[in-house]
Amino acid sequence: MEKIFQEVVKIVSEGTGINGNDLIHSKKEECVDARSILINLLSELGFTDTLISRYTCLTRQGVNKLKNTFHDRKRNSFILSTNYQQIRNELATSNLISN
Repeated sequence: MEKIFQEVVKIVSEGTGINGNDLIHSKKEECVDARSILINLLSELGFTDTLISRYTCLTRQGVNKLKNTFHDRKRNSFILSTNYQQIRNELATSNLISN
């Protein structure tokens, strides 16, 4: 599971232009958006909130909040929506997620 997590972090980092450390720890809006993409994709891959929490060092409640507000964030941000779709397509190409 850790290998899959690292691969998804790498793809999200490359797709958003945000380095892995900022992706996990920064409070800047673009980093939070990228983190919400990461969490949503990990969830689609079958990672539980608890497992995502363990790998990201976020609280389980924080993971849950980002996951539950993702669709509203995506609806209100063209950039977030575009990044999410491009990254999701990249994961599908890598056979990590089904399209």
